[in-house]
Amino acid sequence: MTKTKTNLEEQIAEASYVCGRCGSCRNVCPVYQEIKWESSSPRGKIALAKDIFLKHKSDKMTEFYTRRLLECTLCGRCEEICAAGIHTRELWLDLRESLREKGRLHPNFRHLSEQIALTHNISATANEYRLDWTDDLDDFEVPQSKDGSEVAYFVGCVSSFYPQLAEIPQSIVKILEQGQVSYTVLGGEEWCCGFPLISAGMSGEAQALARHNMEKVRALGVKTLITGCASCFHTWSEEYQRLLGEAGGEAEKGAGFEVLHVTEYFARLLREKRLMPAGISETVTYHDPCDLGRNSGVYEAPRDILQAIPGLDYVEMCRNRELADCCGGGGNLQMVDSGLSQAIAGRRVGAAVETGASILVSACQQCVQTLREAARKEKLPLEVMDITELLWRVLENERGV
Repeated sequence: MTKTKTNLEEQIAEASYVCGRCGSCRNVCPVYQEIKWESSSPRGKIALAKDIFLKHKSDKMTEFYTRRLLECTLCGRCEEICAAGIHTRELWLDLRESLREKGRLHPNFRHLSEQIALTHNISATANEYRLDWTDDLDDFEVPQSKDGSEVAYFVGCVSSFYPQLAEIPQSIVKILEQGQVSYTVLGGEEWCCGFPLISAGMSGEAQALARHNMEKVRALGVKTLITGCASCFHTWSEEYQRLLGEAGGEAEKGAGFEVLHVTEYFARLLREKRLMPAGISETVTYHDPCDLGRNSGVYEAPRDILQAIPGLDYVEMCRNRELADCCGGGGNLQMVDSGLSQAIAGRRVGAAVETGASILVSACQQCVQTLREAARKEKLPLEVMDITELLWRVLENERGV
């Protein structure tokens, strides 16, 4: 699944040729904004790659180069702003593949690979415990691998194995129940979507995960697959076709079912009046997850949900949609430099506070985790939550619970 050496060199040659070194990418790169070293900027990374792969200065393939390449959230902001139209995010991923091929895989990435191979998830917990988050659901039982369901809910590793985020999948299934949706989850048959491996430069190792997940969902005969994880959504909708060589145009056409982020599906239920939220008197702002927004093109569904809640005062951050800043939690950056990741998150929650909002919502568990920790560390008067948690709160109020 990686590019050949020749193709990678051609890609680097084209990027270095058309790059005007205008510096626009430096102004928006979340990593450069913190480090302020030219080598950490997108154009700096291109220059280093040119020296190593085109000028054959192998002596520059050092730990310094490796670290600079991995100091990236893969947010795609540089690609969005690039006047030359360089597909930087694809280039960063291909360069990470080259690190793996040259034996320079980051130790934490190697451990990640071993962990996923052992448990089929990113945690050290056996995969059979993927449904532990359902233990606190007393009113109903979450159906597992139920044939003929309308919807399959792909939970994702973060929501399944991080207890502090358990309320997100709990909110999602409660909303599905209230909307009277026929749904199922895969339970222990759900494996990691593969995105952490792809981000680490190990897309080849993600193929088995993709094949397994695709086969399990297809066997259920569902019409729609939904996920609340922005990275899982991006992987299912954008990466699985490439990994599995699916024929046809969009990935879901080859899959036999549509792939939606949970915000798209819940916005649909709201339009159909299958969900009737109560009012709430709060000022709310929204953080666009990079993998959901810029990298997958889903911007309006989360906003449609917020604007459907009576009484809610919705305010935008100054940088939003395709120009939104990253939360700092993407690209496996936390495995490389957790301090840098947290500094980026701190900058983003600061922007949220400037809007005057009391609640910051996102549509990605990783974003919620990163931003919530930053708000706590900065002692900001800001509640950070997933949009599904907020939606369930107002639906629960409507029920009078």
